[in-house]
Order: sequence, then structure tokens, then C-alpha cells
Amino acid sequence: MPQIDNMMRLHRFSGTEEDKSIAAEWLTARFKTSVDPKRVILTNGAQNAMVLALACLAGQGDTVLMEPLSYHGFRKQAHLQGIRTEFIAMDDDGADPEAFETACRAFKPKALFLMPTVHNPTTIVMSRQRRDEIARIARKYGVSIFEDDVYGLLPQDAPVPFGALAPDITWHITSFAKCVGAGVRVGYLVTPDDKAARKTWDRFYGMSSWYPASLSVELLNLWLANGSIAKMVTGVREEAIARQKIAVNCLGDIPFQTRDDALFLWVNLGGIIDQDELVAQCASRNVIIRPGRLFATDPKYSPNCVRLVIGSPDSRDDLQAAMTVIGDLLQSARGARATSGAMAR
Repeated sequence: MPQIDNMMRLHRFSGTEEDKSIAAEWLTARFKTSVDPKRVILTNGAQNAMVLALACLAGQGDTVLMEPLSYHGFRKQAHLQGIRTEFIAMDDDGADPEAFETACRAFKPKALFLMPTVHNPTTIVMSRQRRDEIARIARKYGVSIFEDDVYGLLPQDAPVPFGALAPDITWHITSFAKCVGAGVRVGYLVTPDDKAARKTWDRFYGMSSWYPASLSVELLNLWLANGSIAKMVTGVREEAIARQKIAVNCLGDIPFQTRDDALFLWVNLGGIIDQDELVAQCASRNVIIRPGRLFATDPKYSPNCVRLVIGSPDSRDDLQAAMTVIGDLLQSARGARATSGAMAR
């Protein structure tokens, strides 16, 4: 490890050569193929990487495609930069290829934003066949792929990312905030080639985020080198599995979608209670949940669902207490709805 005075004194910019080599070695395990360190830019987390990639691929008035349910932070960033977002249909395997191709003809988009591995908020993991099909269409129409892979380390059975399947058109974004801890604010942006990486950093040199925090990067590099990060990811995965059991038990027969290794659940409230009413009732009991409309790309498409983040409570006991509140509220609401329906008949 370098002397701390030198570390604190020097600018790190997009990451040192050593930082990028360490990152590339770590990414190689995820990609299952070698990654050129020159394609890697170190960032202050995934959102910083989104800012850089978006600004390089699209400008004011351009269009980026998203699924009808997707990460709301990306949509906000696109609109902040004057970039339009249009949505394409999705099914149980993620983005629909036919809808994607139709949108390519209609909107001439610059890019498609995807979370193919543990999709937020549905937890879908897109199949390898679907990924290949999406990549084929993207190449056909000259559309880049923004791949948000922040949850990609949790599943042990997920296909390799678009960054490995279609590196020539993919801007791969990952970080350690979701799979290790929110305080590890270091991310990696993997560009299609070294030329794209240089162009991206040249454009933002001295702007946006000046460089990732040196102390954070040094600590991360140490953890990557000694195997601590791999152990942490395993620990988070095991904790997710244990917490999923608690959540599923409390929900009972309430319909929901999730995975054993996911950090959240997507709960369908249809015929039970309005999402905003449940959010308000939970908040009054000091339980915070996210309404489904927050993830709707089109305001007119707002499924009556909520996302429950089981990774947020400090302990399993805290999660048990929160999920008991949610489960009781849902069962009571469904019972009240059934009673009112019977009386109306």
C-alpha cells in the first residue's frame, strides 16, 4: 500500500493503471473472459458512471429506451440531461425483443437501458437466449446498451453480462454498493473499447466527479487482493437468502415476485389495497416501503405494487418486526375488502 501522504496528495482521475488492472482482474471473473484495463474507468459509484455514459452516447432531444418498469434514478438523470425516455414492453424474461425492434424503427434510439441480472424492481434474471436476441437487434440498428449490473454478483447461476456477450456495443456499469455495502462508493464503467474510455474521460476531465476517493479505492484494492470482497459478497448472498425466508413467511399467500438471493421483493397489491394507502399505513408505523409508480417509466403505466427492500433493516429481528407489520396490514386489508364485497352482494 502506498504511503498515506502520497495517497492523500495525488489526484486519481479515472483511476491509476494499477487500479484499472485490479478492476479488470475482478471483472474478468464476472465476464468469464479477459477485460482490457484500458476500457475501465473508476467512478464514484454506479450513478456517476451513468452520468458519464449517458452524456457520451446521447444529447438533448435524443431518445433512450427503457423497460416499463426500471430503475428510476437512470430516468431522472436522462431527463436532467434533456434526453427523452421511451419504454418497450417486457415479459417474464425481461425486455421484449419484438417491442425493442419496433421501438428502434419508431424512435431511432441511441441506447437501451437494461438491468438484466436481478432487474430492479422485479428481480428478473434475463436468459442467455434473450440476451443474445437483444444484442443482435441492437447491433442491427446501431443501438448501444447501458447495462446496470449492480446486483450481478449475487446470483450464482446468472448468464454472463452484455459486457461480455456484446462488448462492442455495451457500456457496462457496476459497483460494490449493493453486493457489499452502501458505503463502498466505488464503481466501474467498462466502455466498448479503450478509445471510448479515453474520449469519455477527456470530456469530463475536471468535471462531474474529479476522481474516486483515494482512501476508498485503496481499501477496495486491498480487499480485492486479499479475497475479502469475495467473502463479503458470499456473506451478503447468504444473508439475503436468510432474510428472504423471513419475508416470504410473513407475506404468506400474498402474491409477490422475488429470488432467493435478491435483496428486495416485488409485491402485487391488486384487489387488496392501493399502493399509496399501504405506503402511508406502513410509514405511520415507521416502516418505509417504495410504491410501484416510482419505477414506472411512463406515468400512465403504474402497476399497483410495492417494492420491499429486505436488505435495509439493521438485523433480522428488525426485518421480522417490519415484515410482520406489512403482512398484518395486507391480510387485514384483504379481509376488509372481502367483507365489503360480500356485503355488497
